[in-house]
Amino acid sequence: MSAAPNHRDEAPDDTTTPPLAIAGLDAGYGARTVLSGLDLVLPRGTVTALVGPNGAGKTTLVRAICGRIAPRAGTVTVCGIPAAQEAARARIGLAPQDIALYRSLTITENLAVFARLAGVHRADVAACVAGVMARAGIAGRKDERIDRLSGGWQRRANVAAALVGTPGLLVLDEPTVGVDAPARGELAALARRLAAEGLGILLITHDFDFAEAVADRVAILSGGRIALEGPLAQLIAAHFPHRRKVEVAFATPPNLMGRRALEALGLQGDGHTVRFTGMVEDTPQATGDLVAALRTAGLSPRTIALEAAGLDALYEDVVHDRPVREGLR
Repeated sequence: MSAAPNHRDEAPDDTTTPPLAIAGLDAGYGARTVLSGLDLVLPRGTVTALVGPNGAGKTTLVRAICGRIAPRAGTVTVCGIPAAQEAARARIGLAPQDIALYRSLTITENLAVFARLAGVHRADVAACVAGVMARAGIAGRKDERIDRLSGGWQRRANVAAALVGTPGLLVLDEPTVGVDAPARGELAALARRLAAEGLGILLITHDFDFAEAVADRVAILSGGRIALEGPLAQLIAAHFPHRRKVEVAFATPPNLMGRRALEALGLQGDGHTVRFTGMVEDTPQATGDLVAALRTAGLSPRTIALEAAGLDALYEDVVHDRPVREGLR
């Protein structure tokens, strides 16, 4: 949620100042270093998806952005203002993973509370709330209590509360948790509209499909550093030229020998042990070689599907260093 504005130490907002700029950031707790030499810049009017395994440092990074933890080295600026300054926090809208709203209050009542906390003058609260509801597309449910709304509407109200302070940087932390497919589509459309208004949006998510639908850029956090960052489509194209993702699905989980054979073919399970994915060269010969190798291993999949590589494949390639198996090129 947005902090109260403070006009001391403010820097002018202009079209050349990024909503978020991090350079050489080191941060941690006590003797433990969590982030080391981290660099990240969010352009205006774009959505950057931040993805990474649990424990990679995503929460610590958000705390550093919000000025809740002091950098040991490096800089963090929000709209050109050091993150430690109150004026920087006033330019951040945070929609946390847990719904940060008063459940027994209506949407209007919640937004009025957050407007006052953000320093909006009492006479301007009604107009502020109306404007935020219009931006978030929730005016039609304004008089409903939070605890009587679906998960999707709660998420949209959560985002609306983060917009009360007119931030330049919007942080969306796992916004699709507990929402159904239609609500995910509405949240995606909302994020794109807000970016088109000029906001810089940092989307922290494990929902790769949602990230692909929303994000212009991706930053993969691994081992306390940004391992890869840039335009999502360009990164995928650069990492997987003439390669396709393959998914092999079985009716029942393969036995230990079968799983080992699949791993030898460069195919990894998804945790449910009936679906295995990997990368192959985008040629009929490579696909034929895979089918023949499965047959030789005594494996009879229910389906074999080929599709263009996406964020999930890029993530696996960077975080787990998964190569294309030699012989299936």
